[in-house]
Formats: sequence, C-alpha cells, structure tokens
Amino acid sequence: MRVVLLNAASGRRFREILKFLQRPPLRAADVILLCEVNSGMSWSPGRDVAVELGEALKMSCAYVPQFGFARPGGKVTRFTGNAILSSASFEDVLAVPIYRPAAPYVWSRGSPRWKRVGGPAGIITRVKFSGAEITVGVAHMHSRCAPAERARQMASYLEWFPRSGRAIFGGDLNTTTVELPSRAHLLPTMRQMFVNPQRFRAPQPYEPLFEHLRDHGLQIDGLNVPDRPTFTFSGLIPRSMRPKLDWLAVRDLRPVAGTAAVIEPRSLLRRASDHDFVTVALEL
Repeated sequence: MRVVLLNAASGRRFREILKFLQRPPLRAADVILLCEVNSGMSWSPGRDVAVELGEALKMSCAYVPQFGFARPGGKVTRFTGNAILSSASFEDVLAVPIYRPAAPYVWSRGSPRWKRVGGPAGIITRVKFSGAEITVGVAHMHSRCAPAERARQMASYLEWFPRSGRAIFGGDLNTTTVELPSRAHLLPTMRQMFVNPQRFRAPQPYEPLFEHLRDHGLQIDGLNVPDRPTFTFSGLIPRSMRPKLDWLAVRDLRPVAGTAAVIEPRSLLRRASDHDFVTVALEL
C-alpha cells in the first residue's frame, strides 16, 4: 500500500497538488495524510480542500479543523485543519485534542483583521485494507515552541492512539530543533544553520518527541529518506541548510525497500506547497 504525506500550505495551489497526486509515484495512494488544509477561505470561496481532493481521487475523507477565523465581532466562517484520505472506507474517526503550548502561533502584527479561535487537534481513524485493520493518524505540531513543548504535544496526542496493532502515523512535526517565539530568534537560528546545518536535516537527537513515538512502538526507519529536508521557506536557502519537518511512522508494517521518497511539488517555477511530499510503500 502507498502512503503519502503533505503539508498543503492551506491548499491554495489545489490544482497543482491534485496533479501531483494523480501521477507516479503518488498516483493510486491508499492513504494520504494532509496538514494545513483550509475550508471556506476567501481566495476560493467555499472551497473545502480536503473534501474536494477526496472527491477528485475517489477516496474517503476525514477532516478535523484546528482553528477557525472570524472578523472581529463576526461569526467563524473559515477553517484550517488536518485530514486523512483513504481508498478504503473508515471504520471509525476520532478528533483528538492536543496540548497547546504558550508560544504564539503567529508573530504579532498589530491589530488582526481576523480573530483566530480553537486549538491544535489531530485525527485517529481505523480502516481495513485486504481484511487487515490499521490505525491511521495525523497531527501537526507547533512550529514556534521549544522542542520539549512539541514532545508534550506528541505525548498528549498519543494518549489517544492505540498502543498495539498495525498503525500508520504522520504529520508536519515541525522538528526545527529550536524555539521561535519571536522574530528576535531568527538571527540566532540562521547562525546555527550555517554552523551546524546537519541538525536541521537530522533533528532526532534534538527533538524528544521521537522518544514518545518509539515508546509507542512507532518506527521511522526506512520510511523517511535520511538527511533529506522537506521544507523550503525560500528558494535562496541551499538545500543542505533546509530543515526536515515532515515524518511518517509505522507499527507492525514493513516499508518496501527503496520506495521511501521526498518529492518536491514544483511545476515549472512555482511550488504547490512550501513543504515536500513524503511517501513510502508498505507491506501489509
């Protein structure tokens, strides 16, 4: 079975994302994990990115908003969240509350045009492939808090995740290895990127959330291309200095040798997302 993960960066480049999912090696995926997918945003009125991708690919869709947005004094009409698409119907879908760190999600820019409400949430589902029941989950961790706080987020999510049985988990874990509560922290982080770029491509020793995955029997080896970054915040930054933020993990399933890949969602000069696709084939 083929598994795909993507932070869709809101889904603004919906058509480009869909095209990538319709051609090899992502075509005919059985499970697609999506972070940061929007619903009802003004750049495409009424568009529900996850649902429409599911309809186009003929897949079941489970979508859980994390945050809603409303103009001051108005109703919440726009959402962003996580989703799971599956070629098999869901047996069960659970929305999971995740610990919310104190670090801001957005650096202050004066009076906001939109009010943000809600909090971080993940998804846990059960599906059957060829008669085998598999737990499938997705979560999106905080990008600006300290690694210890991301670990606490992971622990709170995994409290709901079964401790045994076949399982697939993935998400944008934002394993930056640093804390970024304000713009003042950007310059020290850039210095570290020059001095020790390896830490951003191989963040495991700096991010204790991986210990929680291991304690839950979830392995990352063979699923994620070693030292290959997955996030491009600027094309001017050399690939060797870009961070690895997006991860897959499994339990009681084996990755097919040589199928793990990171695929840049670039078409001509435009990217469909600032994150790359992460994919692997698994043996049931």
